[in-house]
This record gives sequence, C-alpha cells and structure tokens, in this order.
Amino acid sequence: MRQVDEAIERIRKMEAIFDQAQRLMEAPENNKEEYLNYQGEIEKLARYYESPEWKADFALDEEGVFPKDLKRGILSEDGIYDLLDRNKEILEELGEDPEKPGICLCDAQEIDTGRLILRSFRHEDAESMFRNWLSDEEVQSMYGEPTYTSIEQVNDLIDRYIAQTEEGRAFRWEVIEKASGECIGQASYFLIDKNNHFGEIEYCIGRAFQGKGYATEATRAVIDYGFEKIGFHKVQICCRPSNKSSKRVIEKCGFIHEGTLRDYFFRNGGYEDRMFFSILKSEYNKHDKP
Repeated sequence: MRQVDEAIERIRKMEAIFDQAQRLMEAPENNKEEYLNYQGEIEKLARYYESPEWKADFALDEEGVFPKDLKRGILSEDGIYDLLDRNKEILEELGEDPEKPGICLCDAQEIDTGRLILRSFRHEDAESMFRNWLSDEEVQSMYGEPTYTSIEQVNDLIDRYIAQTEEGRAFRWEVIEKASGECIGQASYFLIDKNNHFGEIEYCIGRAFQGKGYATEATRAVIDYGFEKIGFHKVQICCRPSNKSSKRVIEKCGFIHEGTLRDYFFRNGGYEDRMFFSILKSEYNKHDKP
C-alpha cells in the first residue's frame, strides 16, 4: 500500500534524525560545532511534528498497520517535546540564542478586531467550542480535523493548544463573537519556521457564524500580528481547490497563489490537492490592512 510505504520511509528518516540528535545531546560541549550544524535537522523534527504528515502517520500507527520492528518513537508527543525542550536548554548553555533574530515567540496577545476578540484558549469556553464547531462533522471534515464527541476531548484539545502557544511552537487564538460572547472558531499559526521567518495560518469558523465576514476579519488580524508582533517575513496558507469560500477569504486578505501541490494530503482513502498562497511583508505593507 503506497500510503503505508511512504509513511514507513518518512518515519525511518525522522527516527534517524531523532537518534542522532540524542547522541549529540550526550556531550554537546565536546562537539559544539557539529551540534550547531545539526540544528537544521532538529528543525525538521519540529516541522514534521506540526505537519499533516505526522497526524496521518500517527493515525496509521493507531490502526496497527506498521511492522512490529519499526521504530516509531517519533510518533510520541512527549518524546518530541522533551527533545526540543532539551535542545533549547543546550543552545542556551552553549551561549547561543535558541531563536533566530527577528522572530518574537512571545505569548499570543489578545486582538480586538471590532466585531471579534481573538484570545488565548480558555477551558471556560469548552462548551461553546463543542457546540459551535468541534462537534459538527461537516465543519470539521472541511477543516481536516476529527469530530469531537465529548467536552473532555475538547478540554484535552485546549490543553494542547495552550501548551503549544506557551512553548512557542504555535500561536493559537479562539475567536469570540463580541455580540454574543460565543466562541465561534479558531485562528492560528500552526506552523512556525524560525530559521526562515515564516508562519502558516489555519482558521475555522462554526457553521452558524459563516457568511458574515468573520473568517476574513480574523485572518487579516492574524496576518497583521504575524508581521507586526512576531516579525515574520512571509505568511502562507493553503486550501482545497474545491473550497471556494476559503479561497475567497484568502484572496480578500491579499495572498498570492504560489501553486497547487498534487496529491499533497491523504484523507478518507484518497489523495487531495492543496492550493498554496503566500504574502510577503513588503506586499502586506501595500495592501489594505485590518
């Protein structure tokens, strides 16, 4: 099966990087140059974990389709967290800045867009999150995420989102409609490339709140935050070619179509294309701002 074979090859490559990183971490002061030169490979681990491929590989592992002798520690969230945290500590011990200049990985600050408030996730909003979009199979399918069936699952998700933001691995905001006080969706930089100074946006708005321009309003605010607060050089976003409403939001926000990656994502037993768009800070400065 092509999908499984590709996943096995990917996992083996990531496991090799993971193992070498652990070996270098045993005595980094004795091989500082080699350790610093390996940062690009360690960054691959971070990007893999935040990618759709990791989610797909994790799902396949849950199905038990991999050979028993396949090492797959890379699919453990705790293993990746521990390695990336230890890497940051070592860089500081070696007198190196763990973050590239120009990228400010601070907490996600609250944003007031006029009709919306974008703020850090809170457990008190778990019920409205569940009610307004996380339990909606159609919305979650379009978003590319599983449908949630309990408040407990939502609280676990909130814990993960809070941890990702606190650790500087993502910037995640819940979207609050000011008129109702309801949590109606989310917007985030789910992928952050510190070395190359760019972030990738994703967003989701509950079905009852669609068609009001909220997605465009929230996305513009997140773009602004990425350039002005975080210091990105480039912001990117992708969508399915069939998702016409998302494409309209993307174009309204000033993104430029870079290309379409064929069979980029495997979902529901088939491969799907993805259209990728981006905007540079220099282009954003000339575009209508929120």
